[in-house]
Amino acid sequence: MARTSLRIATSVVVLAAGIAAVTAAATVPWPSVNTGVPSVTVTPVASDQTRVCPGPFVTVPTDTGGGSSSLQSVGGAFSIVAGSSPDGTDVTTTDLAVPDSPGSDAKPLRLTASGAAGILIAGSQSEQSFDGGDLIGLATSACAEPTADSWLAAGSTTTGRSSVIVLSNPTDVSATVSLAIFSEAGPVPAPGASGIVVPANTQKSLTLAGLAPDAVSPVIHVTATGGQVYATLQQSIVRSLDPGGVDVAGPTEAPATTHTIAGMQIVSTSAIAERAADPASSDLPAALRVFVPGAAGAAVSVTFKSETLGVPDVSASYSALAGVVTDFPFPSLPDDSYSLTVTSDQPVVVGSRSSVVSGGTDFAWYQASPALSGTFLFATTVGPNPLLMLSNSGDSDAAVTLTPANGTPVTATVAGNSASSIPLTTSTLYTVTTSAPLGAAVGYLGDGVISAYAVSPASPLASPITVYPGG
Repeated sequence: MARTSLRIATSVVVLAAGIAAVTAAATVPWPSVNTGVPSVTVTPVASDQTRVCPGPFVTVPTDTGGGSSSLQSVGGAFSIVAGSSPDGTDVTTTDLAVPDSPGSDAKPLRLTASGAAGILIAGSQSEQSFDGGDLIGLATSACAEPTADSWLAAGSTTTGRSSVIVLSNPTDVSATVSLAIFSEAGPVPAPGASGIVVPANTQKSLTLAGLAPDAVSPVIHVTATGGQVYATLQQSIVRSLDPGGVDVAGPTEAPATTHTIAGMQIVSTSAIAERAADPASSDLPAALRVFVPGAAGAAVSVTFKSETLGVPDVSASYSALAGVVTDFPFPSLPDDSYSLTVTSDQPVVVGSRSSVVSGGTDFAWYQASPALSGTFLFATTVGPNPLLMLSNSGDSDAAVTLTPANGTPVTATVAGNSASSIPLTTSTLYTVTTSAPLGAAVGYLGDGVISAYAVSPASPLASPITVYPGG
């Protein structure tokens, strides 16, 4: 019994000592070793900046001498203005091949400026005084960047309306393009609209009537893989036997619930109203084109902001059906330049159209564009009475400085939630600085001619990248 009691007592003492040791170990700080995750910060070298000028107007010949439906470039009074900022930065130009639309000495151009921080590049083009008897008016467009995804909200393929989709690939690899086409009847089945190969440094043109015949209000979604393309739509109109104008429409903004169309010129409203009763002239009045890509219809509200008259804002509301394209007429407006703010409870794609019938007949398409901040660059080309049309959708006033190349700066203020315009000089490169984001477009208006194009933002500079080596 004595030996058993001694063993038990010894075990209790050993157990207590163990517990004390463990407790002490838990309370004493352990030694630690800290080391940072290995990484390297890399600042990408700025790539060359590229813009594409879509080149001469492309049309379907009325008589090809054998029933061919081949396209043809039309030689008119063609002008391209391009440059970069700061002054002195070289801009190189390279012709794109045009195997689908021969006929003109002028060619689409690729504009390239060497990559460097702070370099801006811009260009624009115009074409007028066409040789063809069915073509009159003014067609202008911006030289813009190629993208992998874009939307076109313009054109028509009904009787007398010719629309051509122009795909310009300025990259060094081929692009495979697919076109999703929608109209007032919904999605358009077009077997030849996918797998379209546009070779490197080449322009490809396709007549829209071959893909979507008798479409009153087409909208086209352009997607590219491999290389990137700059997509434009060129339209001409003949009403009965009378030429009705020409225009080149650039890409509009992707589906969103808010859009801004800066600087739409409304003119000849009384004369247009008189002619609109003729079915051949039903597309003369100004209209807003809306496409709802989703499964639910959209309630759309539009605010028209006068740029020069200072009249109160005018608002209009529309109901757009899901999956189809609708052209909505404008409310009664006095002749002026207007900026449009479009809001919707569903994502939509929008574009707008205006016409002139004084001194001749012509029309213009206008695109929604993103707001521009800080400093941006644009170029005017040859055309009558050019205007920089600015829209301020924010609450803060925007202080704007407009500096022409080799000219005197001009300052202006665009009040919050308002629109304004500034007269420009033709064939001039401009640098603009703004203290608040603005929508911007360049418009031209004269006797029997009207045209416009949106000012696109500069390419964003790449930010430094932190690289972590893999284990």
